[in-house]
Amino acid sequence: MLHDRADAAFVAADELLGMSEEFDRARAMLAEQRARIAAPLRIALVGRVSSGKSTLANALLGGDRVPTGVEELTYNVNWLRHGPSRTLTVHFTDGTPPQRRDIDELEKLTVRARGTPELAALLRRIDYLEITDPHPYLRAFDLVDTPGLDSHFGEDSANTLRFLALDEGDVRAATLGQAAKADALVLVFARGLASSEEELLRDFTGADGGAGVGGAGPVTTVGALTKVELFWPAHDDPVAEGRRVAGRLMEAAGARRLLYDLCPLASLVGAAAGSCTDEDVADLTALAALPPSDLADRVYFGAEFAAGEMPDVPVRAARRRALHGRFGGYGIVRAAGLIRAGADTRAELGAELYRVSGLADFRALLADHFGHRAELVKLARAVRQLRALPDLDGGSARTRATLRGAAAAVTRLEHAEHAFAELAVLRGHYSGAVLLEPSDAADLLRITGEYGHDPHVLLDLPADAHGPDLLARARERLTHWAVLTADPTYSGATRRACQVVRRSYEVLVGRLAGPGRYGAPGPYA
Repeated sequence: MLHDRADAAFVAADELLGMSEEFDRARAMLAEQRARIAAPLRIALVGRVSSGKSTLANALLGGDRVPTGVEELTYNVNWLRHGPSRTLTVHFTDGTPPQRRDIDELEKLTVRARGTPELAALLRRIDYLEITDPHPYLRAFDLVDTPGLDSHFGEDSANTLRFLALDEGDVRAATLGQAAKADALVLVFARGLASSEEELLRDFTGADGGAGVGGAGPVTTVGALTKVELFWPAHDDPVAEGRRVAGRLMEAAGARRLLYDLCPLASLVGAAAGSCTDEDVADLTALAALPPSDLADRVYFGAEFAAGEMPDVPVRAARRRALHGRFGGYGIVRAAGLIRAGADTRAELGAELYRVSGLADFRALLADHFGHRAELVKLARAVRQLRALPDLDGGSARTRATLRGAAAAVTRLEHAEHAFAELAVLRGHYSGAVLLEPSDAADLLRITGEYGHDPHVLLDLPADAHGPDLLARARERLTHWAVLTADPTYSGATRRACQVVRRSYEVLVGRLAGPGRYGAPGPYA
């Protein structure tokens, strides 16, 4: 298994360093990278100010996990991890040991302090906030909510860049290509691609001549087009309009070179769906009794709906204001429609709102696209980081030679493991360098693990397919790709892709043909 071979490589590197104190930093770096491979994938939500990153984090986790607001709000990086209960630990930039704080202090330590110099001074010392939460989604991923990269307050952008291991100066500097602490990124855009968001794409692709973020690309980066509910009421179905806009934006500003997909999300609706209460359902049910057009007209004027006198509306103003703040106008109207259609319990209404918001599909996309290659993505990041190991310490030529040997023990995996060749082909596919027929491109994605690593998935066969059927299909596909490899019309990246896919099928045939190996689960055995 890839994991076992990677672990053995780290052990070999550590043994090369021995116990000498001069290699303490190198051993610590090796230990950190080895631990990261065993840890959950780390996904960072990155975007401009008020793009909806915190609302998206809440929507993904089904409730109010991090503070949100209508203005520039998030001050520090919030790192959400799985744990048996909600806890808060503060990590500092000045060497102060981490401090455990009451979870109720989260908003105070996240939101910009006004008029409290002591609190403002504390916030400036914070590196990041570590939050544990029992939500099951966090078993697979750590989720990192960041401040806006174009904050009017320089410290906020610096906090994000420091956590991502980027340069703390200009976001668009060439040093942006330094290795990131995050394994994968969700770039968050709000409804449209304003000029500042075009800059965000350039920051991460290196389109201005910079290096870009190491490893960023469609394999490790997904886009979220948030706040599409604001397309309502000009569009009855704002998510469908968001889908149209997202399709156009994928052709702009180099987005397709960076993003696997750009998904339209009614993120406010999705966040409200996860925190919907029985009182919310009762009030929304009362509003659903109004004629649909009448309710839509009233909700359209948000301020008046939230605070105005409406004696013929069977929900008091304070509750209307609360609903409008959490669900938004579109969310209220959509919830009322779902209630009229029969989703009149909290569980049913929450599930339907989550579905129509686009969050259910988006959460599944993250789990599938990132999760199926999580181990390889983390190992690839570790390899990038460890290339710098020989430069970690000065010293004699012998010292540097030892460091080079330790680094090579791990980085040689990039050339020895077929999985890395598949990763390179995927990047070529997403960049447009690999030119295959659509059916062959789909096969390339499937055999390299886009949808999972079980043999029946790799071969596009039913889950109950038997060993002989699996082996026959694998041999048929191997023959097909052998023919493509010899096709004189293919050259360059496309021919290389054919060679790699042919080898992927050779590996799979070997797995299936070996004694007792029919249907054996797991990648890269």
